[in-house]
Amino acid sequence: MGALLLTIHIIAVATWLGASVTQALVTPAMQKTGGASAAAWMRQTTRMSVVLYMPAAIVLLITGVWMVVRESLYDFEQTFVAIGFLAIVAGTVLGIKIFGPGGEKTAELHEAGDKTGADESHRRLAMYGVFDIVLVGFTIWAMVERLGL
Repeated sequence: MGALLLTIHIIAVATWLGASVTQALVTPAMQKTGGASAAAWMRQTTRMSVVLYMPAAIVLLITGVWMVVRESLYDFEQTFVAIGFLAIVAGTVLGIKIFGPGGEKTAELHEAGDKTGADESHRRLAMYGVFDIVLVGFTIWAMVERLGL
């Protein structure tokens, strides 16, 4: 059971990281096209918060808690476990407060033909996107190292 939980946990974080990297690579090209295509892309990235990131975060949380409760080797006070929880909280806050509203705003600016405003909005989102990728990468490293164990 432990290997299965860990495998599901890894798939969930790979989903989160893979989607974030894909957005970081594809969004700049979509920004250049502007108009309806860029607006549609931004709306889909916003939709991903609900249909992809949220389920991945829930799976990460459930499998993480389950592994800590199940394995006597792990404890909620361990550094790498705390980092994992903080990453899920930070990702959730970013999704709700930054990525969702920012993606919708960028889409609306594209639809209105405001290329300058859309580019400015995208730059802000991209900055937070890089932070999210670094945060997830650091969290993966902390888990692999079992930081604090």
